[in-house]
Amino acid sequence: MMKRILLLALFLPFMACSQPKGKADELYEKYDPKPYVSGFSFGGSLLSALPIDIDFTASGDLEKTLNGEIKRIQWLKVNDDRYLAEVTKDWERFLKRTGYHRVAFDNDDEENYVYIRGSRTRFDEAHFLIKENNMTMLLTVYGDFTLNKKLRED
Repeated sequence: MMKRILLLALFLPFMACSQPKGKADELYEKYDPKPYVSGFSFGGSLLSALPIDIDFTASGDLEKTLNGEIKRIQWLKVNDDRYLAEVTKDWERFLKRTGYHRVAFDNDDEENYVYIRGSRTRFDEAHFLIKENNMTMLLTVYGDFTLNKKLRED
C-alpha cells in the first residue's frame, strides 16, 4: 500500500501538468523524426502560460486586439527540394481534413494561411502554414485566444 501511495505521489505532478494533445499532434509525431523535416516543441514551465496582447490594424476603420495565453508551441520545417511539394500537400490535406478553419493573412504576396480551431474570435489552436519558394513551415500555437475588434479612435 505504501508503494502505491509513493508512486502516485511521484506521478501526480506530471499528470496534472501535462498538456492535452491537440489534433495536430498526430502530424507532428509523423514528421518530427523524418531526416528531411526539422522541428521542435516546447511548453509547460518554459512558457508558463505566456500572456500575449497584440494590437494591429484591420481593414477600414477597425482595430483588432489579440489577447490570450500561449501554453505550447510546435514547429516543423521542410526545405529539402525532393520532399517539399509532397510534404506541403500532406500538411494542407491534414489541416483541411481535421476541420480547422482556414483564414488568409497577408505577407508580401506569399501564400500563407492560419488554420484555427474554434471561432474567428475565440480559439485554442492556431496553425500558421507559411509557404515560400524553397521551404514550407508549420508553426502551431496552443492556448486560449480572443480576437477583439473595435472602431479606431482617430
